[in-house]
Amino acid sequence: MKSLFSVVLRVFTSIALVICLLSAEENPNAEELLWMGIDAMYNYKFQSSITLLDSAYSINPSHPVIPFVTIAAKWQDVQTTVSYDSSYAVLNQEIEKTIPLYKKLISQYPDSADFVLYLGSSYGLKARVALAKKEWLKVISSGYSGYRLVNKAQKMNPDLKDTFMPLGLMEYFASRSSLPVQLAADLVGIHSNKEDGLNKLKIAALESKYSWIESSNALTYAYLHLEKDFEEALKWVRPLVEHFPENPFFLFLKAEALAKLDRWDDVKILYPKLHTFIEDGPFLQQNESQLKMNYIESLYEFNQRNYDATIKKTSWMIENYYMEFDWLLGFAHLLRGNSYKELGMLNKAYWDYEIVTKLDNNYPEVEEAKDLIKKLK
Repeated sequence: MKSLFSVVLRVFTSIALVICLLSAEENPNAEELLWMGIDAMYNYKFQSSITLLDSAYSINPSHPVIPFVTIAAKWQDVQTTVSYDSSYAVLNQEIEKTIPLYKKLISQYPDSADFVLYLGSSYGLKARVALAKKEWLKVISSGYSGYRLVNKAQKMNPDLKDTFMPLGLMEYFASRSSLPVQLAADLVGIHSNKEDGLNKLKIAALESKYSWIESSNALTYAYLHLEKDFEEALKWVRPLVEHFPENPFFLFLKAEALAKLDRWDDVKILYPKLHTFIEDGPFLQQNESQLKMNYIESLYEFNQRNYDATIKKTSWMIENYYMEFDWLLGFAHLLRGNSYKELGMLNKAYWDYEIVTKLDNNYPEVEEAKDLIKKLK
């Protein structure tokens, strides 16, 4: 009964918010409603976002971006409030509903690159489920149809900068994958070059109309977790935090980048806002916020050589881990292992490092853990 009440309350609150937003705009057009929906989505007001996007679509059903963003809003709403598996079902269902819309629009407007781009991007979303399940070759096979169409859209209109985001993302992913995945990508025509992928993402982040948000997010993750260039990560996450202050995970990315730069005074300025995110939202959202807060605090404790405190916090993360992806779990085991190593508890350190090596997530920590194991032998 309590969960039903919370859902009803959330829906009515969202409707009230949308009414307030619409009353502030005198006859908003579809483009304005779209941007209001995007703003609501990235500020984690998913029901408000869906309502705004539905209103935008009712005004202009031929707008190329609205159906694609609606897929994302519905998927993230279910992912945050229900479960990851349920969100995959919703994602696939919404993609199947949306693809015929784009095919019809392409038949009506055959010279428009925008519809080809977002048809390709819709196909590309299918790769997201494969990514979550670590089905690396399926990421390539599922993403290929999308990549091919986005390439076509770019050739149709080279000035359409939004094409650079999906192209750059697929190319960067392929470049950071195992050799078999890289060979599969090359076989189907996906250019697996790291620098080219990053450069395309930067073009989209700086010059695109719509995809600058996801491009900046992808660049932040790439530089923070894969390239280990924390200054560059901070550069790309700053505008996201400024534009979407109620997005918990943009702020946690910024805090993590600052922590890894040893800018602890700047991190502590963010603590009050970070703690509000720990207490707000549905369970999965709160859990992810709590895990990331504990990780940042663990980095601080390790920096201060408080190894027992680091072990306590990382152990909490490991025992309470419900995130979709396991990269943060690997970070926790590696940091706990390093703490055990500093305390001379080498058997426990070895056990943590061994777990990291088995995660199969293509993060640099996997190789780092393998090297640490060799040094312990």
